[in-house]
Amino acid sequence: MTPLSTLSAIALIHLLAIASPGPTLAVVTSYAAGGDRRSGFLVTLGVCLATICWASLAAAGLGTVFATFPVAYRALQLAGAAYLIWLGTKMLRSVLQAGAAAVPSASRDLPDSGWGALRVGFLTNITNPKVVAYYASLFGVLIPSDAALWLFWAAAATALVVSAVWWSAVILFFAIPAVAAGYKRIRRGADTAMGAILILLGLKLIVFG
Repeated sequence: MTPLSTLSAIALIHLLAIASPGPTLAVVTSYAAGGDRRSGFLVTLGVCLATICWASLAAAGLGTVFATFPVAYRALQLAGAAYLIWLGTKMLRSVLQAGAAAVPSASRDLPDSGWGALRVGFLTNITNPKVVAYYASLFGVLIPSDAALWLFWAAAATALVVSAVWWSAVILFFAIPAVAAGYKRIRRGADTAMGAILILLGLKLIVFG
């Protein structure tokens, strides 16, 4: 494969991977649907900062380190699981407290300050150790071991650009008036589902790794 075809394949696979359901999608969607576009883009920035970290570490060989020291990998898994369960619990508690007397929005119980939104996006992605395993596998399969170093870093940059474009598109999609109005009608159930998904993902990390 030529470098261009390698980077194109990485871009396509990465897009399919981040578009699939998971904790990052649940969190970004919660902020996007909350109606605060600024907080939505800040949580996206946090996700992208974590993407830079994991993709760069994978390019530098951290996946090999985790394979050598499984205890460190497991410790990071448990930390990520605890964070997901905490975040999902906060979202469910917000829905329950809102009750029928107010318009519920679990995103209101998430940090809405600039640093708070950015922190949630970063922590949601950085506490998922499977991300570095994903990048290590992606780069290992598509990039030859004797490839020039610049190609590994170009692959990390490609993942970052794809992530930024995708999550920004999610934010802008929920900013469409018709989409925002439709979400308001199902917000209580959607917020409950998102909170439950985060908790289940955390429990899955604890039980199955």
